[in-house]
Amino acid sequence: MAENKAIKNVGIIGAGSVGSMLLSFLYKADAEHFYVLGRGSRAEKFQTKGVSINGETIFPQVCSDRKQGIKLDLVIITVKSYSLPQVLEDLEELIDEDTILLPLLNGILATETLQQRFPKNRVLYGVMIRTDAFRTGHRVYFSTQGEVQFGYEDNREPAPEILAISDRLCAAGINAHYYDDMRRIQWRKWLSNTSGSLAAVEVRVECGYFEQVEEIIELIRSSMEEILLLAEAEHVNLTRKDMEEMLAFLLKYPAHKKMSMLQDAEAGRPIEIEEYAGTVLALGRKHGIPTPVNRTLYLAVKAREKVDSMKKHI
Repeated sequence: MAENKAIKNVGIIGAGSVGSMLLSFLYKADAEHFYVLGRGSRAEKFQTKGVSINGETIFPQVCSDRKQGIKLDLVIITVKSYSLPQVLEDLEELIDEDTILLPLLNGILATETLQQRFPKNRVLYGVMIRTDAFRTGHRVYFSTQGEVQFGYEDNREPAPEILAISDRLCAAGINAHYYDDMRRIQWRKWLSNTSGSLAAVEVRVECGYFEQVEEIIELIRSSMEEILLLAEAEHVNLTRKDMEEMLAFLLKYPAHKKMSMLQDAEAGRPIEIEEYAGTVLALGRKHGIPTPVNRTLYLAVKAREKVDSMKKHI
């Protein structure tokens, strides 16, 4: 593996809401050293239609074939979790073992999955929080950037590449920070996303209703309680204080905001139910910890998803 150096060539794979938002910053800051990754028809789409962000269409360079000779120092992965298997195939053809991988996927499994597939690469933990980026058709809009949180599991003495990535992202105007314990940070987001998303999709409401309806608060809190037990079993430093802070965070969401999983459900797109409740149930089985609240929500959301699909074909 090559020695650490400044991060020069950066790529993004996944031009959804978060990916497109980050893409706009990196492209405008240094278009010469930024690439969007895609192969086949996806590469052709980027080349012919570009990417629409806040009403502006941009045409970043496309990395689609190893024969282009593009050496990527950092690849940011921003696809939906259920698309990760295909991304693994694409990355196999586009990166080398010196490329650092930064997944910003929902859930808690992406880093482990990528490290298993690319054991010689450095794979970070990462989350994206507090952005209001959303997608309408093929167009992405945002007014609040949010924050990229990233790093290895332990960053109390940050590695040179962590500092280099921080410099590169911040120079592009991206609000990016590394934290001492990124596994805990990732679980904090997963805790709130799982509980809030399941409640929102089941009840079908904007976040403004969370604080107003006692039963929704109880659903979210009960789901979080089960995840807190799983964190202890997995030796993750997630505390009750974290739980209370993330509950308060959910209850203070802007009233008009919708959880991303609800946005996907209402748009008829696949939802990340397995990355949320499915993972909770799997960890519960692994450790022999009952997860009845999350199981009930999982079954209810899956049933609603299937019924909605059936109605489309009637």
